Amino acid sequence: MLIPGFRSATSVRGAFGWFTAGWISRLAPGLAEYLNRQDTIPIDFTVAPALFSQERTAIEQGYQMSADEAAQRVVDVFMNGRVQATALARHALDCLAWMIATERLRLRIAIPKIGSNYHPKIWLFNDGTHQVLARGSGNATGRGVAGGVEHLDVDVTWIDYSRARVREGVAILEDWARGRSSGIERIVELPEALEQDIIRSAPESAPSQADYEGAMIEDTNPPWAMDPSEKLRLRFLVPHSSNQPRLMIPNDLRWRDGPYAHQGHAVDAWESEPGSEHGTISMATGAGKTVTALICATRVQNRMADKPLLVVISAPSIPLIIQWSEEVKRFGIDAIIPSLESNTELALTNLFRGLSAGGTQVIIVTNNLLCSSAFQSTIARKIKGAATLFIADEAHTLGAEGFLAHKPEFFERRMALSATPERQYDYDGTEAIFAFFGHPVYEFDLGQAIDFCLSPYDYYVHATTLDGDELDEFDDLTRRIGAAIGQRTDENDDILTSLVMARRKIIETTHSKLSLLRTVLERRKPRSLTQALIYASAKNPKQFEDIAEMLTDLDIRWAPVTQDTTANRSLLAQTFATFKKGGYQVLLAKKVLDEGIDVPSIREAFIVASSTVQREWIQRRGRVLRKHPDKQWAIMHDFLALPPAQVLHSEETTNMKKIIRTELYRAYSFAAHARNSTDDDGVLADLQRIKSAYWPEGNNSPILQRAGDSIVSPATPQGTPW
Repeated sequence: MLIPGFRSATSVRGAFGWFTAGWISRLAPGLAEYLNRQDTIPIDFTVAPALFSQERTAIEQGYQMSADEAAQRVVDVFMNGRVQATALARHALDCLAWMIATERLRLRIAIPKIGSNYHPKIWLFNDGTHQVLARGSGNATGRGVAGGVEHLDVDVTWIDYSRARVREGVAILEDWARGRSSGIERIVELPEALEQDIIRSAPESAPSQADYEGAMIEDTNPPWAMDPSEKLRLRFLVPHSSNQPRLMIPNDLRWRDGPYAHQGHAVDAWESEPGSEHGTISMATGAGKTVTALICATRVQNRMADKPLLVVISAPSIPLIIQWSEEVKRFGIDAIIPSLESNTELALTNLFRGLSAGGTQVIIVTNNLLCSSAFQSTIARKIKGAATLFIADEAHTLGAEGFLAHKPEFFERRMALSATPERQYDYDGTEAIFAFFGHPVYEFDLGQAIDFCLSPYDYYVHATTLDGDELDEFDDLTRRIGAAIGQRTDENDDILTSLVMARRKIIETTHSKLSLLRTVLERRKPRSLTQALIYASAKNPKQFEDIAEMLTDLDIRWAPVTQDTTANRSLLAQTFATFKKGGYQVLLAKKVLDEGIDVPSIREAFIVASSTVQREWIQRRGRVLRKHPDKQWAIMHDFLALPPAQVLHSEETTNMKKIIRTELYRAYSFAAHARNSTDDDGVLADLQRIKSAYWPEGNNSPILQRAGDSIVSPATPQGTPW
């Protein structure tokens, strides 16, 4: 009754003899909603002048806090500045201090007269129209509201015979708040009570279960009138714990029908073999694979009845981990994140202490920590008696040797998530991932996602050719790669890999891309750029530095997003916040934005580092296609780097053609779903012109023939396109 009261009321008042932080934990689901709403006023309690030492310390801290310190307490306890029920439950004393500091809770002290005892127990909830009055044997303590054997008489104003009792109770409550009672000496506001040191310390031990039972018996039934069997039942009644953490699917989440019905289909596919849930879920960026995974986790929990559940989530980067923690909060739990804790060992200790008490615990780890033998041995040793679920985000990143050599086989249930589960050029790694997690059970591709959970987009292709020195190096590497393939053995695989990567670096970082980018930016009009992203290569720091210098020279406001940025959570949050407000026009990023970083306001991307790895370019495309209220459609600029056409005509090398086909394959894949694909001046027409430069068909314009040649898509917008 008290939790629904907080959820519905716009004001809450009370008077209590005993007051501890325990009621915050017990009533957290309702209290969190009350504190988050804008239409509520501060909670108002009149309490006795005896507090336990912990509560007294917390209240004194809250009274002494500045507004800035109180705001920091919100950040420390609630992470995203929003009150969460699980945070209230776990950090009740911190929350008590914060509520006092921010005046969300106002306390006044009732000093009883000599020989008198101030010991009321009354709650009043008011929604502006009706009132609910609850009074009985339960104080504002954890045991008083949930842990002991208590009773409450409830009266409401919408029932005729009850309305008079509410008015009577409100009058009594008002009298106590003003000191109008024969047993009250005076009422002292909290600041004065603290300054005059009139609050005395209560006994260190709270009232026992027997004390509460005795109070209940005395208040309700005289001992001689109670049935002996009822006495025995009350004596041995063990209350059910109501504060065990549990995942809850948000009420506003539609996953069985409507635009996101595919999430329900994915859940059903993963659960197709009850009791042995394994499988890989492949979803396009923005389709909601994180939410889908947490729905599955919640349903696993609910099937476990009272058995504790440990959910371990792995992700390849800190920004992704932070995003996961925010989604887990939506489902009602504060996840433990060892990589962000100052004391990892203590964080794990708290995790398993919570798990042993029951309910559901969630831990989010980096791939590196997941592969640690120490971490795995700790998890394996501590999960006895608990159910387990392992969720791997961007699971394709786990195909590396570290994970495959130390697979956590002890997880009963497993789920792999990725927009691109197959590892390009790595059949063995892909099969090893599928063998551990299970093969794909559900797929939702880009074509299905566009228009309802991803933005439609226009796509423009700009191309340039390698310059003289780069072309010589490219030719040399191509010849060496051909020779290595012809003599391929296990021993020279590493040599072949290094040669391929060196050639790929030339494609990504060719110097002629810089002048091409400048031409495109000038055509777009630098002042018109907003919410834009530029991808630079992670393989050559010089390219990033040159683009940064170019942006500054063009008077474009920009910010870097590098590993240094993502390693600093506050800096990353500040960068994104400033960008979203328009303080920065452009984010200049390297590879760190590839894996699932969510900045939905991005509406234009310049992909200078055009990767040949399918997974990377699919991820980069996904960064600009996230839905946003201010984005009707998105724009992507792709920068191709190719050998001069004259070289191909004079040297008919298979490897050279393969490089060109690889670049064009990516471009055609992007073009397939673009809004402007089939226009007269659309991207397919541009790609046909480029293709014809290498495979001539009749009379074609002589483009991209020599080193350093370039072309800009004629349809590129000039100025603001929105």
